[in-house]
Amino acid sequence: MNTAHLHLMFTHLPIVGLGIAIMINIYSLFKRSSELQKLSLWSYVILGIFALLAYLTGDGAEEIIKTYPGITEDIIENHEHMALYFFIGLMISSAAAMLGLYFTKIKKNLLKKLNLWLLIFAILMSVLAFFTGYTGGEIRHTEINNGVYTK
Repeated sequence: MNTAHLHLMFTHLPIVGLGIAIMINIYSLFKRSSELQKLSLWSYVILGIFALLAYLTGDGAEEIIKTYPGITEDIIENHEHMALYFFIGLMISSAAAMLGLYFTKIKKNLLKKLNLWLLIFAILMSVLAFFTGYTGGEIRHTEINNGVYTK
């Protein structure tokens, strides 16, 4: 197993996991359960961990994939830019969730507000998740653009 394998494993988890975290977050707000709202915060923390692992394995995967014929720097660079924005967004939401888990012990009414703001942020981030996955898929799945890269 090399860094390309690890990168592929770790990159799918934040993209799919964001959808799961959004569903947990919505459910926790409708049920008005503080335990579910804390679970929602924990899901954002876990997403941040997987995003960090994906980010750390990205350069190694790039070095491997650049040796394949037909893989250009333009395709990889496009994915890198989208992935960086998505990574930053996940780090922000993860940090906010960690702070929320700490501060909700002190101030109970903060939990619902934080979950609501994280939900709005996560829904906006899902656009970044889509484009990060799409540009990553363009690297090896030529059927996406019928074998032609368009910028």
